[in-house]
Amino acid sequence: MKRILLISYYFPPSGGPGVQRILKFARYLPDNGWLPTVLTVNPKSAAFPSTDESLLDEIPPEVEVIHTPAWDPFRLYARIQGKKKNEVVKVGYIEGEQIFKKFARWLRGNIFLPDARVGWVPYAIQAARRLLKTRQFNAIMSTGPPHSSHLIGLSAHKASGLPWVVDMRDPWVEIYYSDQMYETALAQSIQTRLERKVLSTATAVICVSNFLGGGLQLRAPIKLYETIPNGFDPSDIRANKDSSSIHQGKTFKVAHVGTYNLLGHSDAFVLALKKVKTIIDIEVNLVGSVDSNVLEKYQSRGIKMKSVGYVPHRDAIDYMNSANLLLLALPQVDTSSGPGLISGKVLEYLSTRRPILALGRTDGDLAQLLQDTGAGEIFDHNDQEGIYSFVKRCIDLKEQPLKINEEALSKYERPRLTSQLAQLLDHLTNTQKN
Repeated sequence: MKRILLISYYFPPSGGPGVQRILKFARYLPDNGWLPTVLTVNPKSAAFPSTDESLLDEIPPEVEVIHTPAWDPFRLYARIQGKKKNEVVKVGYIEGEQIFKKFARWLRGNIFLPDARVGWVPYAIQAARRLLKTRQFNAIMSTGPPHSSHLIGLSAHKASGLPWVVDMRDPWVEIYYSDQMYETALAQSIQTRLERKVLSTATAVICVSNFLGGGLQLRAPIKLYETIPNGFDPSDIRANKDSSSIHQGKTFKVAHVGTYNLLGHSDAFVLALKKVKTIIDIEVNLVGSVDSNVLEKYQSRGIKMKSVGYVPHRDAIDYMNSANLLLLALPQVDTSSGPGLISGKVLEYLSTRRPILALGRTDGDLAQLLQDTGAGEIFDHNDQEGIYSFVKRCIDLKEQPLKINEEALSKYERPRLTSQLAQLLDHLTNTQKN
């Protein structure tokens, strides 16, 4: 069996969206002739937005996980505010008092480059070089964000000469929240050079969407590119013959699972629900990290809601299965990478066969995905009438099942996507031999 060194900051017991892709690769690569060794951060040193101990059970016993220390700037930031670290670590934004928040964002955008996890880099580079000297590997893969992971992959690639795959789950320079980091021209220049160096040096680059991948190829001379989208694991979805039913009971339940902040919030959606309230009882379940300002938006309009915080992955899927409508609120961004945003959560949404109401760019990859699978529709954040009409249609359908294009959906099963990655790795190693 061939061996691969997987470099990822997020790995169980880390929870949240950043861990699922690399965890499933590690789980299913051995079935495709590749045995991973995972290099990750020690949980005691980490800045995880959430933890999920249950995910540890998914790591195959033959997969070795190596932990290293890291210096974490979030620990100091939390101490200054008199808070716990997990109270200020969020996905895509920084929590805290306004004066501290602005200063922390400036530090993040101009000092901690390429990102706030850069304190892991020296420890992980040292560990990677030790592993490469003492173990026999055939390939290396780093996944980001955090894109600091790619600096570790770059070092390991140069030290070993092994094929190196860069996995881009989100943009780097064009990440949607970059304008909140008060980046100077110098910081932007450094980020651009780092991104170009990584992308042009890698043996291959993979990305989660065609649009984002196309943007990366315009920004750097990539040797070999392939799109491997996010997906869902059929084994995570508990069998439920009634899971295609849209409306059951007297209350119409809407669920949002994942991080929910003001960047993704839509007042038009809340106003549409207020209008729907005159027809049927509405309940909104917000599962995951939710900005307090978002909660206030719902409460001020009299929408019955429940914020349950972060829950284990299997429980999050139960919330999806119990909903009549799933909300996916992408951040409102006006950047060139906007049309390529596809939340990893949408694939698990799809697997439950519940209707999806997405908020985001109506001309992007997510819109195409929903059209291909027939799983829902996407609306502009301000399209109150369109949102209301879609919710009303879901209610009117009552017990009729949602018609999903099962063939289109099957393309996103994790085992199938991992086989695609394994085929790429086989190609790279065979090419290197020749």
